[in-house]
Amino acid sequence: MSTNPLMSTDPFILSEGLLSLPGDWQDHSINVLKFPEQKASLVLTRAWDVAAGEEDAYINQQLATIKQRMTNVVVSEKKGTRIAEQPATEVDLHFDNNTVTVYEKLAVMRVDAHLLVFTFTRTAPFDNAAKDFWEEIKAGLQLKTMLG
Repeated sequence: MSTNPLMSTDPFILSEGLLSLPGDWQDHSINVLKFPEQKASLVLTRAWDVAAGEEDAYINQQLATIKQRMTNVVVSEKKGTRIAEQPATEVDLHFDNNTVTVYEKLAVMRVDAHLLVFTFTRTAPFDNAAKDFWEEIKAGLQLKTMLG
């Protein structure tokens, strides 16, 4: 989000390059990244309508939606984790979507005024290699404040 009133544009990074945007803006994008070798995908979402301190309620609402729409939903206990040296909450789950069992790792962290939600999905259980890959993803985020 552009926060510097002295800047006439603020760059938005796309896979294809930089997009210079005038004025203030909020990133409401959803990024879907595929990892063919891992047979996995990562969805990054931003939630701007969640007040500080309401992260747990947000996760509960997301899980309730999955339980409504899917069958045989199994959810682990929430646990604390770290992403980009910041506190986050993580939960593991799996469910049946039609005839396919889907395995997910969901992590939610606050970044300034919004939540950044990571959903790492596979159609196979998380073996050690997939768990290590997930840890690499979490370790790979560098927030703007960390970039200087």
